[in-house]
Amino acid sequence: MGKKMGRSDYVKRIQELRLIDDTFFNAFMEDNAKDMELFLRVILGDAALRVEDIQTQREVSNIFGRSVRFDVFTRNADGTICNTEVQRTDAEATPERARFNACMMDALTVKAGFEWGKDHLPPTNVIFITENDPLGGGLPIYHIPRVILEMNGKRFDDKAGIIYVNASCQDDTTELGRLMYDMFCTRPEDMYHQELAQRARYLKSDEHGVMKMCKMMEEIHEDGRAEGIAETTFKIVRNLLSSGKMSYEEIAKNADTSLDEVLRIAKESHLVY
Repeated sequence: MGKKMGRSDYVKRIQELRLIDDTFFNAFMEDNAKDMELFLRVILGDAALRVEDIQTQREVSNIFGRSVRFDVFTRNADGTICNTEVQRTDAEATPERARFNACMMDALTVKAGFEWGKDHLPPTNVIFITENDPLGGGLPIYHIPRVILEMNGKRFDDKAGIIYVNASCQDDTTELGRLMYDMFCTRPEDMYHQELAQRARYLKSDEHGVMKMCKMMEEIHEDGRAEGIAETTFKIVRNLLSSGKMSYEEIAKNADTSLDEVLRIAKESHLVY
């Protein structure tokens, strides 16, 4: 089950967090359109960009399969919708993941009664800020539009963009390099951007900010424990079903779960008998 973390454990962990850690990034950007504006202005190269709406951890349900939870979801003044994700591992930043996020953004914006040719999808950007360089080009930023190969790479203007930002490219000669440097700072006083430092200082040092972070981390810890318990139950039930030696009722008793849960796992695992 793991050791239960106390406040002192959380406070210590908070001091180690950086913006490249999605937990801190999400807390940092919650109700914080001003700082998200800074990020998007630098990444999209638009000094006049304005964020009109910002949501963190927005979930989009999918009744046919996997749902998605966006790290930061913004709607800009020009109508563009952006999903900004912090990805620390290459496995979480695959092209297929970017494609899936883009698809779910479209599903979120297309309403009943939408008519092609009459109505229009808003421009979208999926932005992955990656700790490493999963695309392997050694570049600080990658813009990935769809193109028409038979027309010499002419852009296929579907108004959907995918951008990878390589956070390992840090320097003090470009605005993007300085922003990526700030993402790896544990100490607010080391940051280039004072507006980001101010927010980081609030979450790490101010009593109200620290309480906010502790509550968020406690919820994440408990959710993780619950997910771990659910995964363990799933494995136990599946193994017992595979043996074929117990009735559903006996399996439910041995796995300390409900009969309905056993039946669900049996159907999902194709182990009905």
